[in-house]
Amino acid sequence: MLTWIKNHKIATIVIIVVLVLGGYYYTHQTKPEYTSYTVETGTIKDTLELSGKVSAEGMAVLRFPTGGLITYLGANEGDTVKKWQTLASIDSRQVQKTLEQKLNLYAIQRGTFEQTIDDNDNSVPDADLGRELKRLLAQNQYQLENTVKDVEYLDLSLKLTRLSSPLSGILVKSPIKTSGVNVLATDTWIVVDPTTLYFSADLDETELKRVKIGMPVEIKLDAYPDQTIKSAISSIAYAPKETTSGTVYEIKLAIDESDLESLRLGLNGSATVILLEKKDVLRLPSSALTFEGVKSSVYVKNGDDYDPKEIEIGIENDGFVEIIKGLSQNDQVYSPKTN
Repeated sequence: MLTWIKNHKIATIVIIVVLVLGGYYYTHQTKPEYTSYTVETGTIKDTLELSGKVSAEGMAVLRFPTGGLITYLGANEGDTVKKWQTLASIDSRQVQKTLEQKLNLYAIQRGTFEQTIDDNDNSVPDADLGRELKRLLAQNQYQLENTVKDVEYLDLSLKLTRLSSPLSGILVKSPIKTSGVNVLATDTWIVVDPTTLYFSADLDETELKRVKIGMPVEIKLDAYPDQTIKSAISSIAYAPKETTSGTVYEIKLAIDESDLESLRLGLNGSATVILLEKKDVLRLPSSALTFEGVKSSVYVKNGDDYDPKEIEIGIENDGFVEIIKGLSQNDQVYSPKTN
């Protein structure tokens, strides 16, 4: 053996160095570092996130049945309007003249009809009226009825030349800024009652069984990311609507009057429905737990070692997990640090 060592000095030195370094590494091997957590009591919520936008119960989309020349403009876009206020009128002179002619014709027809009855009422008993006289009376009756219908139609046409708001609110859209221009039958005016604004969110049919009227909701609008609006579910639609993502139901979220001033129709945002809220429950940050399949565990200190301990958990939200079984308040648990 000594002879082999003498003949293999370099190999011997290498072996000795490897053994020394290996022993040093084994005795000084870096142990994993752990982050400590304390079991605390707090509130945990089970929530459902929905997207939607601000809409209005009181909203009217108005248009003329036919196009025409605007002769009167009663309000501009952005103006506050009253119920039944005239927003605009189209040229009604031709309709007005025709209506006057029909009213005159109606008066003539009415007089002729009544005169025919008076001329024959006392001379011949009704039972003995000849067929010719009956035809004359029937003809006068038809002419009178047609004249009445003409008058009613023209009166309706005259009314339809005026566009009136059916509610008080704000004129949020107007296709014109001045009178004397032509509008089409497709041009629209939109009036919104700002006191009826609400948040409309789409609920997927698979989540329908989880929500109920009255559940609290927190609304955040994209335009005001630092503002949270407290609300509740006021209604859930019975009829679904089809979207590109599937079948959804509209849920309406009431907005308190104090939050209405800064809102505008069509603002996008998100709604957090609070399905369940538990107060004063044991909880830990989600990062303190290790998950393997359906099992959850934490590490507890045992002398210089850290041993895994299986626990039972409940709901999880906002980075916290509810602890149902296996730990007590103020217990210290650990989680391996990740590089």
